[in-house]
Amino acid sequence: MRWGWISTFLLVFSLFLLKTSPAFADDAENQVLTLVNTQRAQQGLQPLVLSSALTGAARSYARVLATEGFFSHTGLDGSTFISRDEAAGYTGWDYLEENLAGGQSTPDQVVAAWMASPEHRANILSPNVREIGIGHVYASGSKYLNYWVEEFGDRPGVQPVSFSLPSTGGTNGAAEQSVVTPAITSEPLLTTWTAPTGRVVSDDWLRFFRANGGVDNFGLPLTGVVADPGNPSVLIQVFQRAVFRLLPTNADGSRVQRILLGDILYPGADPPVSPNDAPPGPSEYFPLSPDRPTGLGHFVANYTPDGHPTYFKDYFDSHGGVAVFGYPKEEPKLRDGLWTQRFQAAVFQYHPEDDRDGDIPGTTTPWRTYRVQLELLGSEYLGREGLSPN
Repeated sequence: MRWGWISTFLLVFSLFLLKTSPAFADDAENQVLTLVNTQRAQQGLQPLVLSSALTGAARSYARVLATEGFFSHTGLDGSTFISRDEAAGYTGWDYLEENLAGGQSTPDQVVAAWMASPEHRANILSPNVREIGIGHVYASGSKYLNYWVEEFGDRPGVQPVSFSLPSTGGTNGAAEQSVVTPAITSEPLLTTWTAPTGRVVSDDWLRFFRANGGVDNFGLPLTGVVADPGNPSVLIQVFQRAVFRLLPTNADGSRVQRILLGDILYPGADPPVSPNDAPPGPSEYFPLSPDRPTGLGHFVANYTPDGHPTYFKDYFDSHGGVAVFGYPKEEPKLRDGLWTQRFQAAVFQYHPEDDRDGDIPGTTTPWRTYRVQLELLGSEYLGREGLSPN
């Protein structure tokens, strides 16, 4: 989900006109579908089926991004792509993912941008999804003009479709075309994952893991499901960067939650700063409010107040925002030579050695993918509580 023009910014708007004529939107969205399925066909993956429910969710959220002055996977009302997709009628799902982008003027540009980003590319080429919804809004007068949303999902009973690769000119000028009709097995989607650590993640735990950033946000599992040492009646699972807990009485989709490890390991928060002291560049302020949980009085930004780059806002917005990390507890600080910022559920670190051009040798992964990393709070919690990997 995510760097530069794909990332979240706090948008400042004057009055503008939304161009949402059905012909314009449908044409752009259909081109994105063709480009996505072309990418999948080239990797031997089944084509995605257009879902009206996911399309409704994608179009609605693209309009929200264009009109409400923000750009994030977490809505201003606290919604997530899971809640938005379900509200649009996409229920009984096994898997969900979302891509966002802003600023690309054509379907070719936006799909190329997503494919150049490892996380977005992984969503497009995921073998776990079979349906897609695409939303596009053009907002005249807005900062980024074009706003794009992709919702990916899977649920039982999706019927396969055939897909023809777009024609290309052959050496004699004739069109060349191949038809891809992948086989669809009757096996259910994987509901259990055995990680490289040998630990198993399954069912509600795996659903939460996948829907909220996967390995990038949480790292690999260090334990199976175990009793919480501080409250043996509660089941937890420890990951390198997080701890999940099970709340069995909650409704479907919310039984597993992330423990606020930042609060547990680093209790308290710095005094609030003034909203008038915004750092340079894109930033978002979370005001301290005694009557409702709106924040702790701190910024998330791409730069420190004195102008040092951190790109914490880009990472925060593209990896789940408040729903995943909680609110910032302080402004960025230098610790052990690295700029860090503590949140209720995570600690961000900026690694300047990874903020450079090019790909990691032997891969197609850009170095900048890892310029922001999360501290291994789950590992720290494991040691503090005396838990042994099981």
